[in-house]
Amino acid sequence: MSRALDLTPTARWWPSVLWQTTTLTLDGNGARLLVDPGIATWETREAAHDGATHILITHADWDHVMGIGLLPDTQVWASQSAAERIRSGEARASVESESRPYGVVLEGLDGMRVDELVPANGEPYQLGPWRVESHATPGHTPDGITTWIEGAGLLIVGDHLSQHEIPFIYDSAWNYRSTLALLTELIERHRPSHVVVGHGRPHAPERALEIAAQDAEYVNALIAFAEAGGTPERADDVPFPDRGGHDDAGEHRSNVERVCAQAAA
Repeated sequence: MSRALDLTPTARWWPSVLWQTTTLTLDGNGARLLVDPGIATWETREAAHDGATHILITHADWDHVMGIGLLPDTQVWASQSAAERIRSGEARASVESESRPYGVVLEGLDGMRVDELVPANGEPYQLGPWRVESHATPGHTPDGITTWIEGAGLLIVGDHLSQHEIPFIYDSAWNYRSTLALLTELIERHRPSHVVVGHGRPHAPERALEIAAQDAEYVNALIAFAEAGGTPERADDVPFPDRGGHDDAGEHRSNVERVCAQAAA
């Protein structure tokens, strides 16, 4: 039995066993696009079992780039900043350190690469047979992109809008706030058939908008708290969404520490 969920006649969602990390596959005109292939080697190979031609990386966190090197004949697309994380060796070092507690078999890391840079300015471009547009969406990380694939009706948002965890703000809460406003505008404008998130089953647009509103309320509360002189010791003063993540409380405390430090600076 396949792990995949058919989203449309040409698009499938392949959840990783670990954290339901998304690999999306999209077929068209003899081509196959994989988005964020991974995590385990067998998961990447299963999704690409009858050939892959293109890879799109939403951001260069370790759990989103592990499968690149297993597919040497594909053309890999990513933002300039994600490409820099990969080319510098930062992404590989993160793969090697972060995967260790989970006993994940590492293979193909020498093949991690980016072949083409995504124009993340919202202008349409051609990615294989697909006409797409990508937008810079920092907040979770500085290198995130969101991509709209018009012919497929898919909006791919990376590690934003998860229903399984609160916002993880490794970049900037102010950037995260701007990204949530942009994602809301894109969902309302395009009305995608599916909003594809980095962890968990893709959303209908109505559900994605609900999560965006909840996340915006949380991020705005973080910023207001920090700008008013709040301190990490008072992190419990800021409520966070109830998502049931395994360490949402810990991630919330980390968010408060980062936002307070950035506001003080």
